[in-house]
Amino acid sequence: MAKALSRTLNLFQLNKIDRDLFTWTGESVGLKRIFGGQIMAQCLIAGYQTVAKGRMAHSFHSYFLRPGDFKQDIIFEVDRIRDGKSFTTRRVNAVQNGEAIFTSSISFQKREKGLSHQIKMNDIAGPEGLESEWEIRSKMKSQIPKEYLPMWLREREIEMRQVEFQDLLKPQKTPPYKNTWMQPAGKLPADERIHQALLLYVSDMGLLGTAVNPHGMNFMSKKFQGASLDHAMWFHSKINFNNWLLYQIESPVSSHARGFSRGSIYTKSGKLIASTSQEGLMRVWD
Repeated sequence: MAKALSRTLNLFQLNKIDRDLFTWTGESVGLKRIFGGQIMAQCLIAGYQTVAKGRMAHSFHSYFLRPGDFKQDIIFEVDRIRDGKSFTTRRVNAVQNGEAIFTSSISFQKREKGLSHQIKMNDIAGPEGLESEWEIRSKMKSQIPKEYLPMWLREREIEMRQVEFQDLLKPQKTPPYKNTWMQPAGKLPADERIHQALLLYVSDMGLLGTAVNPHGMNFMSKKFQGASLDHAMWFHSKINFNNWLLYQIESPVSSHARGFSRGSIYTKSGKLIASTSQEGLMRVWD
């Protein structure tokens, strides 16, 4: 297993300090601040610690409230809202300095049969022959400002291959959509909860960036400030993230310094296994 993937999976190892209280001791995975996908995945894992076996998460809704601090532990508080015959509901808050930095509501369900349909996946080129994001960034490293190099060249836990090329150094106004093939940089354990958590982790990559596409900016633009405000994810089927998955993202609208995006995650064979949506801050300073 790649070191980067091993470090990321270690983020999901929480310490239990009481029946419904868990902690995590901060350690950077190469980013300047705690990544939103990390907090989401950790809240999902904390919720799972209080749910009966056989019940799997099917929906996750959350709000980002405050930036997290690597230098301090995060406390995860689980509120057992309801344990029903088929569904279980949990509220999970991530807390630092006595204040919530993130809040989430998660619904779990027993697997059951029922009516089934899905829309067809768009005709998209496969991952074969596409350069990975890391390969592209390595070729461009001599052009990158020193302040961005550590993040730019950090080892990736997920191999990502963009279908539509985007020049991060000279961003152009492009349509508000993005197609990305992705798979872990190593093999995941058989535990489906880990597959869900890692998919939730990576689902925070690209949603806000897609909303910025039509405006010719990105995260390196000096006047641009971006941040996730909320995030939702639905798991439609059993998740196997040891194979290539296609993440299709579109941003139908942005307004009032907020951009809205939604995503669909398909298997290579075209099965829709998860959906996402997010609203993010898109602020431009004078």
